[in-house]
Amino acid sequence: MTDDRSRRALQHRLGDEFGDADIAARITAAIADDTIDRLVERTGGDIAGSDLLSYRAPRIVADRVDSLWVLAFGYRLATHRAPIQAGEIPPMTELEPGPVNEALAHAAAAFVADHPVPVVAQWEVARVLHDLGITDAISVEPDQASDGSIVYLSTAGVIDKGLRLAREAGVGIGFAGVIGHADHARRCVLTATAAGLDAAVPDGIRLPPDYDPESGQPWTRSRVDFIPVDLLARSLTA
Repeated sequence: MTDDRSRRALQHRLGDEFGDADIAARITAAIADDTIDRLVERTGGDIAGSDLLSYRAPRIVADRVDSLWVLAFGYRLATHRAPIQAGEIPPMTELEPGPVNEALAHAAAAFVADHPVPVVAQWEVARVLHDLGITDAISVEPDQASDGSIVYLSTAGVIDKGLRLAREAGVGIGFAGVIGHADHARRCVLTATAAGLDAAVPDGIRLPPDYDPESGQPWTRSRVDFIPVDLLARSLTA
């Protein structure tokens, strides 16, 4: 059984991270005991100070970036489609990038306009980049089941597949600049680092902070929906 002190410590830490005690309380109430227990173990009991629980992504001088990696955040269901059912992942023909991935693509396009480096982007972002004229971005496409439905790719799965595609294409990776949703970017960097990359968010990029309440992925519709899922992932894989 989770020690109440650990739950209170996590709530206080999240309040510091987000500057909102009410949001922190709502997030913490949605986190399972076993997730908190794993976070306590992984932080060595240092909930207040551990970098594992930081939502402030490290930054790097833009000129040091050798390749740009853009991780998607949610997607939209096509307007003609019936509402998604629990556990369902629709075919790609029924998915659209959505406003958050559009914002990520615009941030990436602005960066490479001044710093022309290779781009590796999750497919939702790559579609928008193509429309913006960046047609040589490596698109990390999801695997598909025999019925055409998407086989879900985790953040780690996107990084791993992107590495393989980049190497197959002969793309030099070097220092990886990472772009993601403001609340997702820290874990994106952690995941890239765990995969062996030197990685950070390039200076000068404003990471999109807004959530899409109409996202086809329910956990990306609000901060209260997302952070418990994000901390679960950190507790298991960070």
